[in-house]
Amino acid sequence: MLQAEILNIDASLPAEIVLGSRGLAGLAQEVRTVMTTRKGSLPLDRDFGIDFSIIDRPVNTVLPTYVAEVARQIEKYVPRVQVLSVTFTPSAPDAADGILHPVARVRVREEYRNDFL
Repeated sequence: MLQAEILNIDASLPAEIVLGSRGLAGLAQEVRTVMTTRKGSLPLDRDFGIDFSIIDRPVNTVLPTYVAEVARQIEKYVPRVQVLSVTFTPSAPDAADGILHPVARVRVREEYRNDFL
């Protein structure tokens, strides 16, 4: 397996939207878009994105629910990848405010690998 087939997408890092982005960069952009879009904010697909209403729950219940939500939505809307893990990068100021930044580790699915060589 090529190392380039595994992507780490950190939602806390600033990123530009590149129209017409292709290859692994385009795939990473798709995953990042799912992770940073609030569910219900896309008029033509109200299910697209992450349900942010779970954030106001206690941390011990939020983390597993949020991980499952991020993984489920990525695999639904970016079917060319398999989610390997979802973790969080807390920065000191954000953690104090209860802000979670997801980091998704994804792998290109076997049937799509030739598309990215």
